[in-house]
Amino acid sequence: MTSDSKILELLKQLVGEGVQVSESPKTQEEREENLFIELVETIEIVWKQEHELYENYGIDLVGFSQYLYHAIETLIVLKYGYFRASTFWWYALERFDADGNLLGLEDEEGKTYFFKTHKQFYKFFKNLKG
Repeated sequence: MTSDSKILELLKQLVGEGVQVSESPKTQEEREENLFIELVETIEIVWKQEHELYENYGIDLVGFSQYLYHAIETLIVLKYGYFRASTFWWYALERFDADGNLLGLEDEEGKTYFFKTHKQFYKFFKNLKG
């Protein structure tokens, strides 16, 4: 029994069977933000380690990892749509140039956005239309 189900069971004992517990929208938003940031961090780590293995030892994992990246990409498309998914991948993998300088994201009106933290990008991303 998970801790959530234990708490619900205790509440039912105290209040009665009609008790219903739901997360507040703030809690749901915080959870989604944390999961989003964790996903970005995980992709960055895996991408970096995969490239280091190739550069340092000549081990090429692309034949294996391409299917995992495709599965992740498909889930991101399902959740956010194609445009937002492509913006996500730009941020996760292409926001730095070869020298490590932060690149900006330019919108259709010519405005450029720079994201110094994952949280900044998430706030931009969740309001992105398309």
